[in-house]
Amino acid sequence: MILSIAVLASVPCADRAYAVVYTNVTSAAGINHVQNQGPGFGQLVMAGGAAAGDYDNDGLVDIFVTRLDAPDILYRNKGDGTFEDVSTAAGFTASLPTNGPAWGDIDNDGDLDLYTTSGGDTRFYMYINDGAGHFTEQAVSRGAEVTGAVRYGQSVSMGDYDGDGYLDIHTNDWGNEIVNSTSRLLRNLGDANPGHFEDVTAAAGVDVYRPSAFFGGGTDTKTYRFSSTFTDLDRDGYPDLAIAADFTTSQVFWNNGDGTFTDGTLAANVGTGEDAMGLAIGDYDGDGLLDMFTTNLVNVPGEIDDHNGNRLYRNNGDRTFTDQTDVAGVRNSGWSWGTTFLDHDNDGDQDLAITNGWPFSFDRSRLFQNDNGVFTDISIASGITDGVCPCSSTGDQGRGLLSFDYDNDGDLDIFITKNGEQAVLYRNDGGDDNDWLRIDVEGTVSNRDGIGTFITLDPDINIAGDEIVREVRAGSNFLSQNEFTAHFGLGANAANIDRVTIAWPSGTVQELTNVSVNQLLHALEPIIIGDLNGDGFVGIDDLNIVLGNWNQSVTSANSLAGDLSGDGFVGIDDLNAVLGNWNTGSPPPSGNQASIPEPGTLAVLLIVAMAAPCRASRGG
Repeated sequence: MILSIAVLASVPCADRAYAVVYTNVTSAAGINHVQNQGPGFGQLVMAGGAAAGDYDNDGLVDIFVTRLDAPDILYRNKGDGTFEDVSTAAGFTASLPTNGPAWGDIDNDGDLDLYTTSGGDTRFYMYINDGAGHFTEQAVSRGAEVTGAVRYGQSVSMGDYDGDGYLDIHTNDWGNEIVNSTSRLLRNLGDANPGHFEDVTAAAGVDVYRPSAFFGGGTDTKTYRFSSTFTDLDRDGYPDLAIAADFTTSQVFWNNGDGTFTDGTLAANVGTGEDAMGLAIGDYDGDGLLDMFTTNLVNVPGEIDDHNGNRLYRNNGDRTFTDQTDVAGVRNSGWSWGTTFLDHDNDGDQDLAITNGWPFSFDRSRLFQNDNGVFTDISIASGITDGVCPCSSTGDQGRGLLSFDYDNDGDLDIFITKNGEQAVLYRNDGGDDNDWLRIDVEGTVSNRDGIGTFITLDPDINIAGDEIVREVRAGSNFLSQNEFTAHFGLGANAANIDRVTIAWPSGTVQELTNVSVNQLLHALEPIIIGDLNGDGFVGIDDLNIVLGNWNQSVTSANSLAGDLSGDGFVGIDDLNAVLGNWNTGSPPPSGNQASIPEPGTLAVLLIVAMAAPCRASRGG
């Protein structure tokens, strides 16, 4: 098979002499809330959540923030660089001690719903979006309230761990007894009752807790989980569960593919963090494998003297990790909480953002730039200056941190929540001087948000090792959730991308070729046999793909270009599949965002699921 594909003129990770500056636009953008009115201690200090998501489907990312002693706030993105508080109109009027939030379309109806944990209350909350921008609290009727004694709820994450096409929920608990822990795995009942849940914590095997070395190595009876995320760390097609937890109790659970998990923490070498709080997943070294970073405490003179900082675990690809903390230079960032990998300068690699704070630890937020796997603190130079001085009686109390492109200019902005203080919004100025590509995914067989989709971007198919990978997640950075959009920085003067491979949770694999840069693509998961280009309609473009590769053998190296039958050859069976479903579906509507480009005879759209049975785990 011969493809006439444009070759990139430069490697996308090339350095460029320019400075990215983050500008504090909090006030100008209309962000003006205070998280709570009193400093508090204990559970109340470990609070301050935020989640980024487009709740009204207008193409702009909005922000939801939790508060302890006042109604939560929904900031609607107005598209002009500012936000408006629409909390009352949206139905957020009750004053509840909410904490960790997460967006997710739990019922697959095309809009984002919302789930929040709580600190000091007796249950959690679930808000269902009616599609018109109004939310109704329905946790009890949907089996998701996690009710009982006083809750110590922390972060929450969503993912389709059982592969049935619906989002499940994992919550985290700090301080409750194991027998009453609010760290729960809630399974979505799926087609039987969409958006309703059952507690499968014990049945799935995630009620296994590591003993705390700080409390007798097994005598402690409490859980200390702060953050979690569903992520396919071993790339076997099943989302695993990573948990950052206090007092040496962090864990990694491998997904067995049958609805259960196995605790693989010790063998994987990822349980060494002493006080893990924040959690970031990303391929920091560019080898195509997802690595893991956790924030941990460092010594505070006169207060804390037995803690040794963050952990960066490099994925070896065999369910083991190597500790690269000191090699990468990321051990010390203060009393750290929320964190995320992000490509802040669009040079193609993953940088690190971290926020910090504690009543007796006056720490500033940090931005670490990735230079070939070694990180340099560029916070002050780049304008990340919150916490440079203790700005209140309790210091500068960063908790949650998320990244998103709120102004749709092609670079990643940063939002930081503060316990007992005002949040901070940093606008990225200069990141879009480099080229970029952003991809939104929409599942049809998979969950509607496409959570768990793994995207590989290959800028130049003639250069080995230049691939960039991103996983779409609805996880937690600690009480905070990034936007769902997969963001790829490409460096300077990037040409068209040779190939983009989208591996959907359903098992379908979709390929795009010769993709233009500096645009937002909307990728729709193909569901119709014969719909090779994934536009929801079987027509002339799909016929062109088959005819353009007619009578050609197809190898794994060249993908299945038009090979619907999966026999390694494009011929009569594939033609019949297209003609037999001719005019099936509806042509996609036009919109403001770019759609997946029409392929002509050059595009390769690989529909693995048409040729192979669905994974055994689907349907439960």
